Amino acid sequence: MKYNKVMALAAMLPVGLTAATSQAFDVVPAGEPVVTGEPSRVGAPWNHRSTFNIPGTNTDVAFGGYVKFDAHYDFDFDQGDATDPLALLNPANETDGRTTFTGKESRLNFRTHTRTDRGTVTTFVEGHFLPDAKFNLRHAYGEYLGFLAGQSWTNFMHFHGTPRSLKLGGPIGYATGRPNQLRYTHRAGPNAFSVSLEEPSFALSPIGSAGVETENRLPTLTARYQFGRTFGISALVSEFSTNEATTGVDESTTGYGFAAQLAVPMGDATTFKANATVGSGLGSYLSFVPDFVAGGRTPDAYIDANGALKSVDSHAFGVSLEHNWNSDWSSAVGTSRFSQDLPDDIAGFQSGLDRVQYSFVNLIWDVNQRLSTGIEYQHSDIKRVNGESDDASRIQASVQFHF
Repeated sequence: MKYNKVMALAAMLPVGLTAATSQAFDVVPAGEPVVTGEPSRVGAPWNHRSTFNIPGTNTDVAFGGYVKFDAHYDFDFDQGDATDPLALLNPANETDGRTTFTGKESRLNFRTHTRTDRGTVTTFVEGHFLPDAKFNLRHAYGEYLGFLAGQSWTNFMHFHGTPRSLKLGGPIGYATGRPNQLRYTHRAGPNAFSVSLEEPSFALSPIGSAGVETENRLPTLTARYQFGRTFGISALVSEFSTNEATTGVDESTTGYGFAAQLAVPMGDATTFKANATVGSGLGSYLSFVPDFVAGGRTPDAYIDANGALKSVDSHAFGVSLEHNWNSDWSSAVGTSRFSQDLPDDIAGFQSGLDRVQYSFVNLIWDVNQRLSTGIEYQHSDIKRVNGESDDASRIQASVQFHF
């Protein structure tokens, strides 16, 4: 069967280890006070960094990051330095067995916290070395009194329903992205409400759109509600258009989407997580690739046979289980699927993506709060518009040193 390899690896997990009430790493909510010489206490404990004060100022500074070594063995398709299930769309990636080593996911970050009479001003800058071994920007933003300005995670995405995985970016079909934006967040107890205006862009399919230039006249509008680390729901609306001034083509359409995530404890050591995303024009939220790449795989929009600009409908879901065998060892197993509705009456789309399913199972050892290692089996399965399909397996082993 197609998933025999998944079941085989699952059977290898250390089910004999004694489960404990302690979590491998409890997640600490952001927003804790920063005290000189103490951890910055933003995010999960393995992201905690001791801060130091700039003499004569109210500013605390923290440096951090990690070094990550990834070893991959691809059985069928080379899926790149960061597992990309959509690599199966390109026959040039086929292989009869390939080993690759990489450290490109390694990252560096720098943050400041400045205390003022009216609250704390925070800045954060981070980069990593994907995809080209050069230092590339991930985040660059500032925060003050609930306002955020700069490049950071899209307000459309969630984290609490995303499983822990060795694969960068999590499962397929989980909304992601780091646009430039203006955001405001209001917190009231466990409730958090946020709205944002985000940098607009969209991925246009190259099929039937030669010479057409895209543009966005309005920013993307998003809204999100989150209850603690249990449930969250978000929505967005975007405007897509073409540039009549340069190409003579004057078309526009609307993209929209809804996303929700859930994390439900099942006893002291196990958590059920789920994700759902539905909408139109969401293809570019699927992975971290430039719009011209996404346009050939998961386009937000296309030009139909009548020359009209149409957004692409899509939906995705994912479920996973996380289990802490004890305070040091944990596992996750899950599956997710993304489907899009490309026009089957246009010949150029016949080899395009109809749906992709991604499944994984892992075992992770948190040696201490600065070192973790693990192994993960990953299985990808795609189906094209013309009905043809491919599947591929990958084993990933990782060692991560935090500093």
